[in-house]
Amino acid sequence: MNYVEGSATITDGRAFINPKAKLSRDATIAYARLQPGIKNALDATSATGIRGIRYCKELGLEEATMLEINASSYESLKSNIRSNSVKNAKCENTSVQEFCNREPLRKFDMIDIDPFGSPAPYLFDILKVAHENSVVAFTATDTAVLCGAHMSACIKTYDSVPMHNELGHEAGIRIMLGFFARLAAQFNYGIDVGLSFSYMHYMRAIVKLVKGSKAALSSVKKLGFAYKCHKCGWLGTEQGPFTTISRCPSCGSEIETSGRMWLGGLIGEDVRPALAKSMGEVAGSDKRECKFIESLALEPDIPFYYSVPKLTKLMHLPSISELVLAKRLSESGHVAAITHFEKSCIKTDASIEEIRAAITSISKTVA
Repeated sequence: MNYVEGSATITDGRAFINPKAKLSRDATIAYARLQPGIKNALDATSATGIRGIRYCKELGLEEATMLEINASSYESLKSNIRSNSVKNAKCENTSVQEFCNREPLRKFDMIDIDPFGSPAPYLFDILKVAHENSVVAFTATDTAVLCGAHMSACIKTYDSVPMHNELGHEAGIRIMLGFFARLAAQFNYGIDVGLSFSYMHYMRAIVKLVKGSKAALSSVKKLGFAYKCHKCGWLGTEQGPFTTISRCPSCGSEIETSGRMWLGGLIGEDVRPALAKSMGEVAGSDKRECKFIESLALEPDIPFYYSVPKLTKLMHLPSISELVLAKRLSESGHVAAITHFEKSCIKTDASIEEIRAAITSISKTVA
């Protein structure tokens, strides 16, 4: 085996490596490059070691600690660290939980958790080795759970009701972030979401911790619920510990409720202007990845989106271009753009009545 990615070459493939997760690794490096003071990192689920090796070589870390619980994968990890001549990396054949409870006095500037399935079982423990301003990055591949295909599993794992519809991927990320915000608050941390996205088979979130009870409470206050009306297409959100909306304010129909979840931003305003440029400077990044990150940086930070095909179907009208609708709404003074979650959907601050009126108007010109 000889897999090259960024500045790392993986020659020992006894551990699992996923080339499709390259964007996740590249995007994390792009974000971390914009954060001053990252000198050490914990790669908590190392496998081949590709994340930790790349972080050492591309972020100029003084030290990295890499964990791998599987014995065979641990041998692969050691071999790859040697073959990449990484002198500032330490590795341990242990679990995340055992390490974090054994070494609570060790603190890391950046912590990365990329497990198979849900990150939920690991997040409480990694907060024990975090500090103020730590960057915490985590991946979820249990997307069927987070997107509502297995509602009971989502309630059990994340203490949240998911959405099993076209909003599922954004709801899933927000559920994952809400879960982490509640855990972080127990350690007196608030969260500042730097970058989060859904891509292929996984969801990725990168957050910075903010110390203090005020920050923790501020983050918890950004938790709430999302609502969807399947009759007219209305969408809404409500911050707070309880739901107070049971019927659609637009048409009076019953609504679907999801949550609690994070209703704050999904991309940090401080990194938004520089993110695409930083991605382009990451070793081995390609045009497709850069275009994806550029689209993320331009995406309106508005909770949820409208499916144009579903709205036209609800209205018994012919299909229209989502780009045309976004342009029409923008010309009317609204924020409107395609979302990375679903290319046939738009994020906008227009009301459902304004959106339906625009669709009706456009349909008359294409009929």
